[in-house]
Amino acid sequence: MVIGFIFFFFIISGYSVLIFQNILIEKNSIINLQNNQIAELQKKIIDKENIFEEQRFMLAEANLELLEKHEQYEEQKFMLAEASINLLEKNELLEDQKMKLAEANIMLLEKNEIIQIEREKSEKLLLNILPIRVASDLKERGVTVPEKFENVTVYFSDIVGFTKMSSVLDPKYLIEELNEIFTAMDNIIELNHCERIKTIGDAYLCVCGMPEKNKYHAENVIRSAMQIIKYIDNRNKNFQTQWRLRIGIHTGTVVGGVVGIKKYIYDVFGDTINLASRMESNSEPMKINISEVTYQLVKDKFKFIQREPIEVKGVGQMQMYFVDAQ
Repeated sequence: MVIGFIFFFFIISGYSVLIFQNILIEKNSIINLQNNQIAELQKKIIDKENIFEEQRFMLAEANLELLEKHEQYEEQKFMLAEASINLLEKNELLEDQKMKLAEANIMLLEKNEIIQIEREKSEKLLLNILPIRVASDLKERGVTVPEKFENVTVYFSDIVGFTKMSSVLDPKYLIEELNEIFTAMDNIIELNHCERIKTIGDAYLCVCGMPEKNKYHAENVIRSAMQIIKYIDNRNKNFQTQWRLRIGIHTGTVVGGVVGIKKYIYDVFGDTINLASRMESNSEPMKINISEVTYQLVKDKFKFIQREPIEVKGVGQMQMYFVDAQ
């Protein structure tokens, strides 16, 4: 029985050892499995660490590239700033040049305005000296050709006793008086389409029918003479100095042209001018003395007083008429 018990004990012990071994094997298997799992986990960790390192490397490269691009960007910003500064400097230079150009244009405009004003003054002065058509010829062609004009009526007048009056009157006052009287006469003849040729001292010479033709030449001149007489008569009523005119008028052929090249003077020539002067010298104070030729042209337009024939030096006897200005 003891043997049986011992045998049973050995059997139980063997079986226990076998069970323990199996348990140990199972635990080892579990440990191995866990070790394998740990190994796999470590491998995954290593793989992730490798991926992470690779990503870190890529990130470092990206950061480096970003830094390089940032440096390029900063360099471009610097170059852009330099370009902006250059552009600003050029704009300032351009504005300065524009300002100078504007100033130059203003000066040019002012000079052109001055030139235009002086040109207008010169043209106005030229028109005061020369008839419009003659002045236009000189401006356009630089020359004017003397012309012969038919059917021209000439007005000639002087102031009675002027030599004596000029010796006693103040020169400044005398010139002022003549200027006022002649200006009024200019206005009168202009209204009647006549052309003042010149004044010599107290003598006043004007024409109608040249250089522009006018079929009313004789009528226009006589009407001007009558208005001038009326003006002087009215003026004498308001001024202490009394002026009296003597007027002569004749009609005929006249030659007109510019005399001189430095100081232009438009002058008239011919027997008609001389005879108008004879009409004036044979007139009387505040009278208008006309020739037979002029009379025949306007005898139906105005009233006249026939005079006795008068001997004219170099011509002989001439029939003359006073214009009845009443």
